[in-house]
Amino acid sequence: MAKTLKSEAEAPDAGSAPQIPNRNEEAVFLSHLNKLRIQQAKAAIKKAEYDAERSVLTDMFRDAKADGFTRKELQAILEDGASSRRDLTAEEQRRAQLREWAGLPAGTQTDLFATPSLAQDEVFAEGQGYTAGLRGDDSTMPDNFPPHHAPAFLRGYHAGQEKLAWAMSEAGHNPEKASSGLKLVANDDAAATSDAA
Repeated sequence: MAKTLKSEAEAPDAGSAPQIPNRNEEAVFLSHLNKLRIQQAKAAIKKAEYDAERSVLTDMFRDAKADGFTRKELQAILEDGASSRRDLTAEEQRRAQLREWAGLPAGTQTDLFATPSLAQDEVFAEGQGYTAGLRGDDSTMPDNFPPHHAPAFLRGYHAGQEKLAWAMSEAGHNPEKASSGLKLVANDDAAATSDAA
């Protein structure tokens, strides 16, 4: 036979549910246990359905990868397409600005395709030098660059170093350049400014 509460003196510790006199604790326990089992079974069915759908989605991403599209880039486009409250144009402009500041390629740079191949290589070498200068690497040009691109690489490297020194100075400008009258420009014209001097 089930045990019933007879007095509050037999009640469990403080902080637990209030006890109702003459309540059948065993019946209440078994009732909750049964409800939890039923809900757990429902959740397991839904989880199995979810897992099956996730598996299909993963297979679809694998198919797309075989066609040359990564999961990361597809996921980013899906998220952007579902976004209704974000200004994607502003985000892309901000990302391009940050990449430019870091000396990384930004945007499609379609203007490079109108440039002859030799000039493209020189622009690339200068860009690599600029990135190396911004990172604080040494000024040694990578071995895969032809030696005739060394001046372009070093020009970019020195522009990157100058930008790094400017960024690291306490006041936000390079005190050594202040006396020469040269002013650093926040875009890629910095290299042209230093060449003109």
